Amino acid sequence: MKKGLSLITAFLVLASAFCVSGTVMSKERNDYTQENERYALLEDTFRERTKGILEERGYRDSGVTITWTRENGGARSYRVEIHHRGIESLDEDGRKRLTEELRCEAFFGEVEEISIIYT
Repeated sequence: MKKGLSLITAFLVLASAFCVSGTVMSKERNDYTQENERYALLEDTFRERTKGILEERGYRDSGVTITWTRENGGARSYRVEIHHRGIESLDEDGRKRLTEELRCEAFFGEVEEISIIYT
């Protein structure tokens, strides 16, 4: 009888621990989902703003590719590639001016590092 009671108690303890860990893991998943949704909105806004600026400067139909990585601490680093043949002809000074014009504080203030590359 004692052995059966011990077994049932152990089972109930394990089941409770499993339920608690499942709740914690679910909360972490929800946190990541909310974070990803927030960053996706920032990325979309940045992409549309960038395409608008490029079109105003005469670089119609530019491609904008945004790639991100998550560092160990959770911070994100971004690589933004802008594709347009006309940008290739810009000198270094022209590219720097374009990069400064593309800086969006709402986006740049939220991430660890952003590099803009013209291809």
